[in-house]
Amino acid sequence: MNEDYYYPENQIVPPQRPKGDGLATAALILGLMGAIGLVFVIPPFAFGATAIVLGLLSGTEAGISLKAKIGMFMGGLSMILLVVIVISGIHLLMSNPGLKEDFD
Repeated sequence: MNEDYYYPENQIVPPQRPKGDGLATAALILGLMGAIGLVFVIPPFAFGATAIVLGLLSGTEAGISLKAKIGMFMGGLSMILLVVIVISGIHLLMSNPGLKEDFD
């Protein structure tokens, strides 16, 4: 008999996630994947740049969340570290004649 009545206090309201939380999570995951993928050349640039873009897009009026900031930091760091690794590898190869001959 109580089914015909509406009791608003009995309603379960799911917690509301902040706007842009999904993009911030994606930025965090892609930033970590870019840092893990430093062994290869393409993933840090692809994942790092995408993490930075998604982190910026996840911003709201309240600002950018911590997850998005960490994702953007990890994405940028993976891109910078890859450039340093590639430049130091080229420098090592060019400055060591014996290693250059072995490489050829």
